[in-house]
Amino acid sequence: MGFVIQVIGAYIATITAAITVEAPKSLIMKTGIPGAAGYIVYLLAIDSMDASLATFFASILIVIMGQASARYYKAPVTIFYIPAFFPLVPGSAMYHTAFHFINGDSQLAALSFVQAMLIAGAIALAIFLVDSSLEIYKFLKNKREQI
Repeated sequence: MGFVIQVIGAYIATITAAITVEAPKSLIMKTGIPGAAGYIVYLLAIDSMDASLATFFASILIVIMGQASARYYKAPVTIFYIPAFFPLVPGSAMYHTAFHFINGDSQLAALSFVQAMLIAGAIALAIFLVDSSLEIYKFLKNKREQI
């Protein structure tokens, strides 16, 4: 039951973020699908691996689904990317970084900061890898058609 509630929460958080970034009304409910799917991958992976690696795999799915959705609905990919990553963003790790820093515990602050940066880096790396792979595929496809 907790799993389902978390996925529903991720879906609601994603569509709320879509409203915040002023996504088109016709796409608001659809933006929640990549966010919820990515969070399912995250929840399934987090028990067997580090949070940054689980975030990386979830981010790969979000990027693939975001690219596919953008093409299908003929919309900018950022309409799907930005809201879908909200459930994965390391907000609590940054909060803990500030909390421990303010309370004078620099070791725990540094640990929380590194964890937040690893998670943010995992998201960025997934976006880079999938988007670059798609660009290489398009380039090779166009080059092949020219021959």
